[in-house]
Amino acid sequence: MIWIDVVNEPHVRLWRRFLLRHRPDALVTVRRKGVLVELASRLLPTSFKVVGRWGKNERDKLIAFAERVRDLARLIDAGDIRVATSKGSPEQARVAFGLRIPLVALNDNDLSPHTITRLTFPLSDVAVVPECFSGPTYGPIIRFPGVFEVAHVLDYMEEPTRREHARLGLREGSYLIVRPPPVGSYYLGVAGRFDDAVRELVRSTGLEEVRFPRSGGIILPDGSMFEGVVDALDLISTSAGVLSGGGTMVREAALLGIPAISLFPREDPCVTGVLIERGLLAKADDSTVVEAYQRLANLASSGRLAEMARDFVSSVGDPTDYILRALEEVSR
Repeated sequence: MIWIDVVNEPHVRLWRRFLLRHRPDALVTVRRKGVLVELASRLLPTSFKVVGRWGKNERDKLIAFAERVRDLARLIDAGDIRVATSKGSPEQARVAFGLRIPLVALNDNDLSPHTITRLTFPLSDVAVVPECFSGPTYGPIIRFPGVFEVAHVLDYMEEPTRREHARLGLREGSYLIVRPPPVGSYYLGVAGRFDDAVRELVRSTGLEEVRFPRSGGIILPDGSMFEGVVDALDLISTSAGVLSGGGTMVREAALLGIPAISLFPREDPCVTGVLIERGLLAKADDSTVVEAYQRLANLASSGRLAEMARDFVSSVGDPTDYILRALEEVSR
């Protein structure tokens, strides 16, 4: 049996794709973080166990880590689990190491100070990373072309419902999705001029703003807060573009052929850089955001942006195939 630990909302699509494509015998655990449990209930094609929680600050993260390691250790029967895997779960890495369960660790964020990598890769039997990954790896690795978000998009395109906008009272193509920077994360301390850039583009285009705060919920154009679970990929697919100070949503948008602007206030991780180099995504700030968006919007209106996105996705293949290969190698 494979043990899969799901620790962040964006990872739900990755593991959904893996479970549906490869149909392994799996034990799935999920932690409490924002709407992660609710999203997993909606999208994952299997039952799962909720174990532990996310910590809100450095001290709370340490306490949450210790509590979750304890609870996972009590849950996991090493006799039933032949291999474990997750994208960035330090708790799983520690429990797998302690119970002598082979571990396949995934990561794509190569920005210093490499905290998650340092907490997981040294305890893994093999790590799976994109070809561009430049962070420390510590041991055996399997590299794959492209980015993990290719799996998210492949999964969504199996059933592109395109209905979340209507459920929220939005008109297709009338709104920009805005995702603030992950201020307070281990690799980012300040937001820069993010909100200035958002205001400039909203003013220039007349488009509405749909904001996904890091604290949870969705702020709609009328200022009201929607607290329910939303399939973000579906909402992206009918948007006029995505402005993000982070990574996952802007990469998902780029791979769907939706205008995507990175407002990340430092150098981007390599996986964002790959899409910038391919012309699928633009890096901007408050002085260049309007020009960058207009260029991508013109490509989108001609159909060229979607064509470029399809070409990229088809050229790199499915990341979940590389995850399966790694799991098979370490569990032999």
